[in-house]
Amino acid sequence: MKKFVAACLTAGMLATALVGCGTQNQPTTTGGTFTKTTEDGYPVQNDGQEVSYWVSLSGHVSAHSQSLNDTKFAQGLKENTGINVKFQHPTIGQETESFNLMIASRDLPDIIEYGWNKYSGGPEKAITEKTIISLNDVVDQVSPNIKKLFEENADYRKANTTETGNIYVYPFIRGDQTLCTYMGAMVRKDFLDKAGLQPPETIEEWETMLRKFKEMGIKSPLTMRMDNTKLSQMNQFIGAYGAAADFYVEDGKVKYGPAEDAFVQFVELMTKWYSEGLLDSNFTDTDSKRLTSVVANGEAGAAFGSAGGDFGSWMPAAKKNDPNAEFVPVPYPVLNKGDRPKFGNADLPTGGYGAAITATSQNVELAARLLDYGYGEEGHMYYNFGIEGESYNMVDGVPTYTDIILDTEKNGGLSVGQAMGKYIRACYNGPFVQDKNYISQFYTDPVQTEAINVWSDNDQLKYAMPNAAMTEDENREYTKIITDIDTYREEIMYKTITGTMSLDDFKANYLNEMKERGIERAIQLKQQAYDRYNKQ
Repeated sequence: MKKFVAACLTAGMLATALVGCGTQNQPTTTGGTFTKTTEDGYPVQNDGQEVSYWVSLSGHVSAHSQSLNDTKFAQGLKENTGINVKFQHPTIGQETESFNLMIASRDLPDIIEYGWNKYSGGPEKAITEKTIISLNDVVDQVSPNIKKLFEENADYRKANTTETGNIYVYPFIRGDQTLCTYMGAMVRKDFLDKAGLQPPETIEEWETMLRKFKEMGIKSPLTMRMDNTKLSQMNQFIGAYGAAADFYVEDGKVKYGPAEDAFVQFVELMTKWYSEGLLDSNFTDTDSKRLTSVVANGEAGAAFGSAGGDFGSWMPAAKKNDPNAEFVPVPYPVLNKGDRPKFGNADLPTGGYGAAITATSQNVELAARLLDYGYGEEGHMYYNFGIEGESYNMVDGVPTYTDIILDTEKNGGLSVGQAMGKYIRACYNGPFVQDKNYISQFYTDPVQTEAINVWSDNDQLKYAMPNAAMTEDENREYTKIITDIDTYREEIMYKTITGTMSLDDFKANYLNEMKERGIERAIQLKQQAYDRYNKQ
């Protein structure tokens, strides 16, 4: 665990980012014997065979293109690798449903990029059901870049390997600590100044600030998303009570924050703030356009979001409507002044998300060559910076984006992320190591860079749960339990906060209901996987 966290804290640009892991226990044999037929290097010589590639379409791409196929990135990828790749995308907003229908139909592309922990029964089940293949032989024989990466950092391999030792994805890897934190809270500084207040650090100071904002006529003093995904990513306020909003590890023991008293205290706080009109009355509506409107129109005094995807558009939109609008990042809240936040937003470098090769593929070697490209020196530069002389230039040894990325007047009015989406994948994810020099330019406003420094000042990574693989049976049982629990806790939380259900009933029944629904067994399954992970 400590070695895995250290990988995020110490990895630098390409020389230090391109590191990986060693061998594990004997893998399960699946998919027959793989035999290498081509030589290493790019472009690959082939007879024009097409490699089909299913992946969700990022908002940075959909803002200007119907498909990745229409982008400079895809066109250059084909030219650089010599492989005719054809991207396929699920309908935006229906990614999970589309994935499930595709798997059920067995009409599979050559490559599927997905969060494979979400697969029913886990990635091991995906292999035994012949949805995807074990990549051990493929990595060993025709993927020298990812092989080297795995040989040099065992934790990268462990985090993307099943319980029986099967590598299952070409993973997305964050190559530096600055890439591990990207979400938190910002407050309107001009509102703070008008109220005569300093940025809040404690729950009490937050409450004082929000009440003052309400008195000033601000419609939604606080706006934030509390669906299961966003809550687990940001640990908004729950961390102040001593727990994370998801699974975490403390003194070797796996815990689940939403099944602890801390979560009850969090819901009680949100219920109080909602009843006083301090929390956005429409907080259950997480539509990005609505949130942008709330922040841009000055209706929100404080908001939680990502430094790039959210505040990158919220701040200029607010300033356009009000030239005096200023934002200041604030630390994750604590109970007592001077305490260091225990939890916040920070991801481990890698784990479970990536591109897998399907068991029905007739082009396994070409698919592997395509995916391995992103981990070599040339591919690293291409995935992170694009085309030299067009989307970036080398300036004093640093790859620096050009005006076609950074200048809205020269890129057709696109945001930085949207312009990046034409040329690179660093602005979201994919089969490569993300470079820290991308993020320093993605954040065009100094406030965004300051936010990362403020939001990362916590102990989140000390308690982070690694991507510890479960067995098929464990994963099947765990998924059934946690799916039910996720649905229940989000629904009951929303009802309690909005007053549809009484807070007293919630406090009297919630924790017992979590036990009745099997959370203790889910924690036990996580603990078993975590213990095995540490023995590898």
